[in-house]
Amino acid sequence: MNDILEEQRLVNLEITKHNLQKISLINKISTIVIVLLVIINTLLSNILFMNIDGNASINIEPYIVLILFNIVIFMITDIKKISVTTNNFRGIDTFISCYVVILTFFSSLITISDQQYYNQLMIYTLILFIACSVIILRANQLFIPLFVSSVTVLIGLYLQNGNTDLFKQQLVYLLLLDFIIFFISRSFYHSFRRSVVFQIKMLKEAHNTRELTKKLREANRKLELQANIDPLTKLFNRRAYNEYLEDLEKRANHHSFLFTAIMVDVDCFKLYNDTYGHTEGDNVLANIGEQLFQISDKYGCFASRWGGEEFTLLLVNHDDQLVNEICEEIIGQIKKLKINHSTSNINPFVTVSIGASTKKICDPNEIKSCVRKADEVLYHVKENGRNYYEHRQLYYI
Repeated sequence: MNDILEEQRLVNLEITKHNLQKISLINKISTIVIVLLVIINTLLSNILFMNIDGNASINIEPYIVLILFNIVIFMITDIKKISVTTNNFRGIDTFISCYVVILTFFSSLITISDQQYYNQLMIYTLILFIACSVIILRANQLFIPLFVSSVTVLIGLYLQNGNTDLFKQQLVYLLLLDFIIFFISRSFYHSFRRSVVFQIKMLKEAHNTRELTKKLREANRKLELQANIDPLTKLFNRRAYNEYLEDLEKRANHHSFLFTAIMVDVDCFKLYNDTYGHTEGDNVLANIGEQLFQISDKYGCFASRWGGEEFTLLLVNHDDQLVNEICEEIIGQIKKLKINHSTSNINPFVTVSIGASTKKICDPNEIKSCVRKADEVLYHVKENGRNYYEHRQLYYI
């Protein structure tokens, strides 16, 4: 139900926008036509051989009134340039209805005035066809101006001609004209409405498609992210680590850069699991992963779970001093956690050992060799007391 009401509201809004544009066009065209008719009729009425009886004069007042009316409409539609919105379209729709009633009424006044240079019903017919075939009108918007103008014309013609054959012919003509105008107007209305409804449905489908595509992309992004994230530590997993190394190797084919690998290992972790159980061991890895994530975010480096209780941080173009600061911060943050480790022969709390290696990369193969060197340094730290870091700068050009 709400969808139907929303669709009808959008249709009415589009019809109102269309009509406001067409009124501006009709207003300009009708003004030009009326001015030309006044000029032509004035010239013809002043030709000597057409004014012998002195009765061939033009009743110019209805024309002047219609021109003034068109000037007012021009100021509203073109000078003020009102635009249709959801807040004002009902008021503008009422303005359009009034415009059609007044326009057709003025055309009926011109029709019943004395015309001797063209068919008496020509202007009325012309304006009806233009207004009702260009402006999209609902049934009530069409019936009122047709009724008012037709009754006005019939009364005027009857007063002029009486119940003569000419009046009867004009009556038949007006009835046929009203029927044709009504049929044309309703055809235009339904055709335009179908077109707008079709466009609305197409826009909705396009919107739904965009939303669905957006959701699919978001779902794919989440799936891709989940495929690259270690579920326990929330750091990148080994797969993401391998992809990152491949990207660095491609980068090394184009230009050199400074590369650092930091390997982190939890001290005596097997003893911790044996003492506290694997669930508590997972909690330790999760807590350490959170600290490494914060540090990697702070310094802009790549952090991943290497495997088991080992982690790695990869840095590009970080100087030696900053690498040392990162290593020291890792050790300091883990100590601050104060996770009890009663069976550790290093410290009563959980600690980590770190091995770091820095090298200027000029060849893609040097990246993995730098990582291997960091792993060697980590092994050296573990063999020589643990709970500290060692950073080795390899020879680089």
